[in-house]
Amino acid sequence: MKEGELKNRRIIVKSVEDDTVLADTAILRFNSVSNSVMIRADSLSQKKFCNISAIIFAEKCLYEVRGTIRRAVVGNEVEVYLGKSRKKESRTRTRYPVAIEGDIRGVYLDEREIPLHRKIQVKIVNMSASGILLSADMGYFNIGEVFSLALKTPQGALELRCEIVRIQKSKGVYSTKRKGVLGGALQEEYGCRIREAHFEKGKEQE
Repeated sequence: MKEGELKNRRIIVKSVEDDTVLADTAILRFNSVSNSVMIRADSLSQKKFCNISAIIFAEKCLYEVRGTIRRAVVGNEVEVYLGKSRKKESRTRTRYPVAIEGDIRGVYLDEREIPLHRKIQVKIVNMSASGILLSADMGYFNIGEVFSLALKTPQGALELRCEIVRIQKSKGVYSTKRKGVLGGALQEEYGCRIREAHFEKGKEQE
């Protein structure tokens, strides 16, 4: 990891002990000597020593790290010490809640992307360094299908290439603007493996 790919990037920090989200903020800077990042102290829900896991929306990929937060607060900044990072993980690893909506823009057939005439809007339930759980209308996808997904972030558009690996019932019914549906549409949650991920700086969803 380098300063250029981490500075001002989003980081979600969770407690290893009870799996609660401690901070969802931006990285102020990265120290390669101590392998740590600085974040705003007022972004933390608690400011005591603890073991943490975190997902970082880096410039060209997603990182998951394990580390620690120490009590010292200097100028409204706290140092988060990072352990070894990994880009891939099993589904049993830590997952992070994210409030992001996205558009599915195309599907892949024989490794070739076929653009959709109408984008499919989805809501992201949670994600990790190598997987994502999204919610969409029931019946949209089948296991094994591969698609391109664009997520809007403050840094630009996060472009993902994902594969459906599991389908489960959603916990509720959500409103919809689709014609012919009264009171809402049944939803399903789709567990996806992230095959590729990269940022388009300054590019927003159209």
